[in-house]
Amino acid sequence: MHIVFLLFCRDGYEYLLIERILKEVSQKINRRLLHVANYPVGLKPRMDKVMSHLNHGSDDVVHMIGIWGTGGIGKSTIARAVYNSISDQFDGFCCFLENVRENSDKYGLVHLQERVLSEIFRDEITLGNLSNGKSTMERRLCGKKVLLVLDDVDQTGQLQAIVGEPNWLCLGSRVIITTRDSGLLRKHNVNVTYDVEELSDYEARQLLTWNAFKVDKADTRYTTILDRAMRYASRLPLALEVIGSNLFRKGEEECMLTLDQYDKYTDKEIDDILKVSYVSLDEDEKKVFLDIACCFEGYKLSDVENILHAHHGSPMRLSIESLIEKSLIKIDDYLVTLHQLIRDMGRDIVRQESQEPAKRSRLWFWEEVVQVLEQNNVSKTAFVRLSFRL
Repeated sequence: MHIVFLLFCRDGYEYLLIERILKEVSQKINRRLLHVANYPVGLKPRMDKVMSHLNHGSDDVVHMIGIWGTGGIGKSTIARAVYNSISDQFDGFCCFLENVRENSDKYGLVHLQERVLSEIFRDEITLGNLSNGKSTMERRLCGKKVLLVLDDVDQTGQLQAIVGEPNWLCLGSRVIITTRDSGLLRKHNVNVTYDVEELSDYEARQLLTWNAFKVDKADTRYTTILDRAMRYASRLPLALEVIGSNLFRKGEEECMLTLDQYDKYTDKEIDDILKVSYVSLDEDEKKVFLDIACCFEGYKLSDVENILHAHHGSPMRLSIESLIEKSLIKIDDYLVTLHQLIRDMGRDIVRQESQEPAKRSRLWFWEEVVQVLEQNNVSKTAFVRLSFRL
């Protein structure tokens, strides 16, 4: 339509229309799409849920949504897919800020502010200090409809530095925040949230098969191997991808030996990602988490609260709520549950306290329980946890 109009335009402003057309075409051609996933199994329905929350097309408010869940469940993958899907609606004013937690620790909040502004305005920007950064963010963004994704946020200060108030942004802007901590979203008044659900058994098997064999259906000879890997990964996308990749191009015997190692040792790549949530806890919360991971999986919430209250001498409700918000535990039908890999991560932390079971703070294997009792060598602390389990 624009081109036809230009042919007959006689008012001397053709260059303005040409400039606008070139700008729009250039933005679409040069739009940088993010890599989403090698095998996007189960991605579309989760992406659609986020899109529905964003209420795309409504420009009367600034839309903010938090995508939260445990490490490795696919929050960043969903955010990248949504970003790719809608970024061409924002006239190039887009920024996907990756690894906020890691880069904030390494380089500071001012660096993150500079990255956001530099990417949105395609220019090198130096801010100097945090206060100047906030005022500059507000001044330069207030008139722009932007798409901003903050990936892996773990502190409210990060949100305050980059999207301090909704009025910093023009109406119609979209802000997507991924985090493991739903409490952080609540504190920043992000009222629309999406708790990412685990893959279904079918989706999990598909993702594992694609990563292990690069096809959608594996040879029936590998059925037992896939069953074992599925039990270990427990429908967590990160674990399915890592384990599947480690089985790639291996024969049946090699695959079984690889899975034997997983039975003995937690995969370091998976463990390091899951442990981030544990490290963020305060000391009392760490103790409560380890108690639950080692001894109280599947217990009634009221029983866990009463037992730990008796032992620690203080109410447990706030600590347990913090563990829920940080995606370390869930309450399902009044029962305290953990993802299998998170439980194993907690137990590995306790195992590393000592090679000798009697010197560990918590015991849960009956063989070790019998051993230390027979030797009359269990520590007082371990005996307290042990007495609960008995």
